[in-house]
Amino acid sequence: MARTRNPLPQVIPQRVNQTKAQVDALIWQRVQPLDVRGGPLNAEPIPINGARQQRLQPVKPGELFGPPGGGWHQRWFTVRVPAPRANEQGQRFLQWDCQGETTAYIGGEPWAGLDLAHRTCPLPDRAITVWLDCSTWQTGIWPPGVGMNAVMIGRYGLRFDACSVRVRNPLAWSVSWDLDAFIQLITVLLKQDGVKGTGGFGHLPPLDSCSLLLRLLLRGLDDACDAFVSGGVAALSTALHALTKRLPAESWQPLAALCGHAHLDLVWLWPEMATERKGVHSFATALRLMERYRDVTFVQSQPALYRAVERRAPALMKQIRQRVHDGRWEVMGGFEVEPDNNLPSGEALARSLVYGQRKIAALRGTPSPVCWIPDVFGYSAALPQILALGGIKYFYTTKMTWSQITKFPYNSFVWRGHDGSEVLAHLCTTGYNGMVELDNLVTAMRDHRQADVHPELLLPTGFGDGGGGLTEAMCERARRLQNLAGAPRTQWTTSEAFFDRLQHARSRLPVYQGELYLEYHRGTYTTQSEFKRRYRAAETALQAHEAVRVVQSGKPLDANAWLRVLFAQFHDALPGSSIGLVYQQLNAELDAIAQRELRAAASELRGPGRSRAPFVFNPLPIARSVVVELPVRGKAPRLAALDLPALGSARLRDSRRNEPMREVSSTMLDNGIVRAEFDRNGQLRGLAIAGRALAFEGTAGFALYDDSPANFDAWDIDHYTLATGKRVATALKLAVVEHGPVRVRLRGDATIGEKSRVQIDYIVEAGSRHLRVEMRIDWRESHRLLKYHVPTAYRGRWARFGCPFGSIQRPQLPGVPADEAMWEVPGSRWAAVTHEDGNGLALLTEAKFGFSCRDGDLAVSLLRSPKLPDPSADMGEHHLRFAIGRHEAATNERVLSTAAAADALFAPVLLAAGDSLPAAPLALENLGTLVPSWVTPCETGTGFVLRLHETNGSAGTARLRLAKAARSVELVDFLEARIGRPQRIDARTFDLPYQPYQVLSVRVR
Repeated sequence: MARTRNPLPQVIPQRVNQTKAQVDALIWQRVQPLDVRGGPLNAEPIPINGARQQRLQPVKPGELFGPPGGGWHQRWFTVRVPAPRANEQGQRFLQWDCQGETTAYIGGEPWAGLDLAHRTCPLPDRAITVWLDCSTWQTGIWPPGVGMNAVMIGRYGLRFDACSVRVRNPLAWSVSWDLDAFIQLITVLLKQDGVKGTGGFGHLPPLDSCSLLLRLLLRGLDDACDAFVSGGVAALSTALHALTKRLPAESWQPLAALCGHAHLDLVWLWPEMATERKGVHSFATALRLMERYRDVTFVQSQPALYRAVERRAPALMKQIRQRVHDGRWEVMGGFEVEPDNNLPSGEALARSLVYGQRKIAALRGTPSPVCWIPDVFGYSAALPQILALGGIKYFYTTKMTWSQITKFPYNSFVWRGHDGSEVLAHLCTTGYNGMVELDNLVTAMRDHRQADVHPELLLPTGFGDGGGGLTEAMCERARRLQNLAGAPRTQWTTSEAFFDRLQHARSRLPVYQGELYLEYHRGTYTTQSEFKRRYRAAETALQAHEAVRVVQSGKPLDANAWLRVLFAQFHDALPGSSIGLVYQQLNAELDAIAQRELRAAASELRGPGRSRAPFVFNPLPIARSVVVELPVRGKAPRLAALDLPALGSARLRDSRRNEPMREVSSTMLDNGIVRAEFDRNGQLRGLAIAGRALAFEGTAGFALYDDSPANFDAWDIDHYTLATGKRVATALKLAVVEHGPVRVRLRGDATIGEKSRVQIDYIVEAGSRHLRVEMRIDWRESHRLLKYHVPTAYRGRWARFGCPFGSIQRPQLPGVPADEAMWEVPGSRWAAVTHEDGNGLALLTEAKFGFSCRDGDLAVSLLRSPKLPDPSADMGEHHLRFAIGRHEAATNERVLSTAAAADALFAPVLLAAGDSLPAAPLALENLGTLVPSWVTPCETGTGFVLRLHETNGSAGTARLRLAKAARSVELVDFLEARIGRPQRIDARTFDLPYQPYQVLSVRVR
C-alpha cells in the first residue's frame, strides 16, 4: 500500500514521543522480586557490624515503620541476590522502593545510594548479599516535581513497598536516551521559532515558518520511526545514529563544561549526623557511576565532609583517592566548609583556609586554587584578598543570580577586592544542581554575557542541597549532547581545568570591584542570635588561648577546637537558617569550646609554685583599658580598672585610682569624658564625648517591626518591614543601680510587643570613651523584628560598616534602586554614620551583625522571630551588649579606632596568679588605621604570627618593637609562605608599611 508523501511536520513530534514510550516499555526485560528481611528501628544509627548482630525478620510490602514524619532514625534490611543468568552480565540493577534515603552495602562496604533521584543501583555479576542502611528521612534531594516544602514521609512513618532485581535491555536503554536528546532539541527549536501547542490533542499549528534545522530534524526522526515500525529497536538505533552524524554541532556552539557534583549542606533541614550519612550515600553513588561512564568527572568541596566520610567509611575514601589520582575526582574549594563570609571574623575565615587547604593538599597533593561557595548569602569585599592569601586565584558562585533588584552584570569577570587583590570569577546562572536539560543549557548560554570572549560555562551537575549527586540520566544526556546541531557542546571537566582555560581570556574580561552584596536573605545577619553570640565567644576564647601560647612560646593549639568552630561557619548554620536540632547540638558544643579554651588559657598562664598574687592578662595585641569584676563571697563583685599593654599583664593592685564620676542621676551619666543625657521616659537624647556633642536628631531607643517575609522565613527581611516600625519601651523610668568610682549604671525595664520584656542598662566606666548598653530580653514575639535606633543629623553620602579584616562603605542617602536594595546590610560587629568629613557616631557590638542606615538613622537589629525552619528560633532569654561612641577612624595615644574598639570593648581578659608577670612579646606604635587583631604560634617551626589589617582605606607605616631580638621577621600569607619582609630598623624594631585595606601577617622567629 502506497504511503502519502504530503508533508505534515507538525504531527511528527507526537509520533516521536509515542515511539519513545514504546521503546521505554522494552527497557526492563526481566524483573525478579526479592525477599527482604529487616532489623529493628534504631534510634541512633549503627554501623553494619552492629546490624549483623541484630535479629532480622521477614518484611512484607506495605509495612510501615518509623515515627510520623520519619525523624532521625535508621533501620537495616538485607536481601540475597542470585547469580545472573546468561547474557545478563553488567545489566542487573537493584530497585528499592522505600521512602527513606538508603545506602546499599556489598561486602561490608558502601556500594551505592538509593533515593528519590536514584531508584536503582547496579549489581555485581555474582550472587551476593546486599545490606540496606535505610534512614528515616528523605530531605534535600529535589527530583522534578518535588519542592522544598514537599512532605516526603507522612504521619504514618515510612513504607516499604518492594525490592527487586531488574535486568536492563542495553539497546533499548541507549535508544531511549537517543530519542530523549532529539525530543529535547525539538522542544528547544519549536520554542525558538515561537511555535506553541504541539502537544496534546486538537489543532496542531502548521510549521509554515521554522528553521531549516527543525525541518531536517523532524524529517530524519520521521524516517527513524518508520525504521522502528519495520525493523524494531535495532533498526531505530541505526537510523538515529545516522541522523546524529548528519546533524553535528555547529563549530561556533559554546561549551557546557560539566562537572559531577553533589551539593551537600553540612546542616540545614537535617542535623550533622544525617549529613555524614548523606556524604557516604552520595560519594558511593558517584563512584559507581564513574565506573560505568569513563569520561565523567566529579568535584566536591568541603574538607569537613571528607573528614566525616573518612571516619565512617575509610574504604570509600580509598576509592576516592584513586579517582583523585586518575584526575577524575577533584577535591577543591579551599575553605574547610562552604562558610558564610559576612559573619565570621577575618581571622576565622583565614583559619578555614589554613585547615581546609591542609586537608585538600593531603588528599590531592597540592592546595586547591579554586574557591567554591555557590550558595553563600553575599560576598565580602575583603574576600578576594583573603582568598589570595590562602593560595586561591579562582572563585565560583551562583548565588548572585538570586538578587531581587539589581541583576549582576557579568558571568565571567575579574573580581577585585577593596584592597586591589584580584581573583578570576565565574557566575553560573543555572544553579549548582544541573540536570543536563537542553532547554536550560541553551537559556544559560543565551544569558552568558562573556560568551563572545570565552564561550564556555561551568555547570555543576547532580542533585544537591541534601546530596544525591549525579544520575545515569545526566550522564546519558551529556553523552548525546557532545556534538549535536542546535545545542551547546557538552564536555566533562574539572573546575580547575575550566578556570585555567578562562585564564587565557582574562585580559578581555570585565573587572568588578567591591563587595558582591546579595539583595536577598538579609535576615540571616540576625536570626538565631544566641548561636551567633556563642560562635563569637568561641572565636575570642581561641584567640585568648593562642595569645597565651605566644607569650609562653608554646605550640599551636590542637586542631579539633578550631575545626568545630569552623564547622559552625557553614552557610546554613551561622546565618541561622537550620532546624532547631542543629542549634541545640552546636550551641552546647560552642559553649563547651569557649569554656574549655578559656580555662586552659588561664591555667597555662599560671606561674610556678603556689603564688596567689593575681594578675590580669590581655590576649589582644591592642593596648586597652578594662574593668575587671572580682567575685567577693556574699557581696557585690569588687571592680578594678586596669590599663593593659598589648599581650601584656597588670597586677590587680595596680588598679587605677579614679576620680569620682562627675554626675550620676536618672537622667545623666558623666565620667568626665562620656556625658549621656536621658529624658524623663528613659530615652537616650544626647551623648557627648570629650566635650563634643554627637549630633542626635531625636531620641535613641527600640523599634518593633512586622517581619513576615514572603518567601524564606528565617532568611529574609522584606522591604516593607522597615516601613512598619513602631517605637516601643518608651517609658523606661531609669534608676541608678550602681554608683562607684569605677562604674555607674542606670537600669530600666519595659514590655515589648505582646509578650516580651526588656531590662536595659546604660553603663559608663571610669576613663571610657563609650556609653555601654547591656540588655536582657525575654523574647516571646512571633514574626517580629526588634531594632535599636540612634537617629542622627549626619548626612554623609556613605555609612561605614565593619567587615572581615576591614570595613566597607555603603550608601545611606536615598538614591537609585541598587542603593535602596541595601535596606538591611551586614556589618562585622560595628557601623558608623558620619558627615562627609568623617565626623560621626559609631555603634559597636559584641555579636550583632545586621544594621540599617538611612538619612542619618543608624540602627542595629537585635532579634527576629521566624518560625521556619525552626519554630522556636530566638525564643527565650538573651543577654545583648553594644556600645555607642564617636566614630574614630584611627588609633592614637588617646583613643582606639572604632574597628579596634569593637574588639577591645568585648574581648575577654584572663585572670591568673604568679610571682612574675608574663612578658609581652611586642609593642606597636603609630598604628593609625591599622588594627592588630590576632597572634598565633607558627604552624610550622618556632615563633609566632602577628595579624594586622587596615580598616579605613588609608596608607601609612606602623612600627613593631619586639621584646627580644628575632632570628627572622618576615611577611607571610595565611599558609605561612614568605611573601616579603618589613623594613628593619634594628634587631628588635621594624617598620610595617601598609596600604588601604591590606592584611599583614608578620612571622617572628
